[in-house]
Amino acid sequence: MRIGSSLLAIGGAFALVTGLAFSSPALANGGDFFEEMMANMQNNSDDGVPYFGFVRDSKGKVIPEATIKATTPTGSTFVVQADSRGHYRIPGFSKRVDASKVIVTCSKEGYKLVARDRRIMRSVPNAPVETNCVLAPDVSKPAA
Repeated sequence: MRIGSSLLAIGGAFALVTGLAFSSPALANGGDFFEEMMANMQNNSDDGVPYFGFVRDSKGKVIPEATIKATTPTGSTFVVQADSRGHYRIPGFSKRVDASKVIVTCSKEGYKLVARDRRIMRSVPNAPVETNCVLAPDVSKPAA
């Protein structure tokens, strides 16, 4: 499946799609959410597995409306905005994309990325990939 540049509403987050993407597993952000994603994957066997996660600070406080960018080895990208709870979800794309080679980054004006935690639930074949980001205020830039 190839999706041209279009704006999609995805679970409360907006996404700019320009290419392919992902596959692999995760857990930790709630069983119901994870189970819902797995059920959606089974209903659309042409899609690869989705990515999801949260953006927080080092104390666990939510950082809403951060930008999450996933990039494939061929340079295709998928960009979403985290919701008010710092949560994001990137839907599945082509199964031809190797999930282990997709890079997920998070950013927000006035912050810098200090940690990224990628979780893959190996016990479930083709399960979603969870990538959580930790951002910290960027004190190296003067306030406007």
